[in-house]
Amino acid sequence: MMNAVRPASETLTVGAAARRLGIAAPTLRSWERRYGLSPSARSTGGHRRYDAEDLARLRAMLRLVDQGVPTAEAAAEVRDRSYPVSSPAVTSATSVATGPEKAAAATFQPPARARREPSKPPADLFSLANAMDAERLTHEVARSLDRSGAVEAWTSRLMPLLVEVGDQWERTGACVEVEHLASDAVAGGLRYHTRRAVERNRPHEEERPVVLACLEREDHALPLLALAAALAERGVKVRTLGAATPVASLSSAVRRIRPAAVFVWSSAPETADLAALKTLVRTRPSYALVVGGPGWQSVGKPTGWVNSLSDAVDALVGAVRPG
Repeated sequence: MMNAVRPASETLTVGAAARRLGIAAPTLRSWERRYGLSPSARSTGGHRRYDAEDLARLRAMLRLVDQGVPTAEAAAEVRDRSYPVSSPAVTSATSVATGPEKAAAATFQPPARARREPSKPPADLFSLANAMDAERLTHEVARSLDRSGAVEAWTSRLMPLLVEVGDQWERTGACVEVEHLASDAVAGGLRYHTRRAVERNRPHEEERPVVLACLEREDHALPLLALAAALAERGVKVRTLGAATPVASLSSAVRRIRPAAVFVWSSAPETADLAALKTLVRTRPSYALVVGGPGWQSVGKPTGWVNSLSDAVDALVGAVRPG
């Protein structure tokens, strides 16, 4: 692979790339040595740098590892594939919001009992985000998940943080970099927690998995990572397809995977495509279709709609383990 010379603003060092991915920098260096997953770009000074396609490739590898694929096999699967990106700038694939969109539009709502008082962002996390301390913020996110579990940490700490950084952007017209850094840190912490949860709670081999996806126009996949983490804590097998999945591709995956349930996320009315949902392939044995997010609420709350992370977990676990 030819190394392209790129401006530093469009690429990341190994440390910065590792923080974006939620892994340790030595792990990233080890993958380069062992599996040939070398960064494809160089800075103008000749230093090796990770570009957006490199990050997309490594995220694809992490998804496979999260699903139980051995690291060497996952690396071989992604190494020689092309992962084109829509923009040359290195941004998060799971960014909560871009431009003027509010983070609140892309999150699960807390349970009704927790909505009596407006949630305040944890001061420690919010301060770290505004200080642009990505490494410590990712660490604190992971600690919150370890201490409280995915549902509680998401509801009481991570979701309020994401809402507040989105509101901060709207109030000031600045600080979009804080919003992106916060979403990257939350994504990294959730991925790290999910991998540890899979190791601790090995899924039952005979159980069918759950598929998590967004439809084609939905780019806000961060809530799927929270849901995947919560399901991993319960030993449920998860296959996360992520953002912007065409319904034909989702149907193809469902045919191959034969899941117990399919969860589809929508953050806004324009991504809540009921017509596409109705064309989703049906299989034998059948699966439960669960949808979540404020997008579906705006189009009439179709059958299977859930409003909170805890409700989504209950519905999906119930589909995998009925009764």
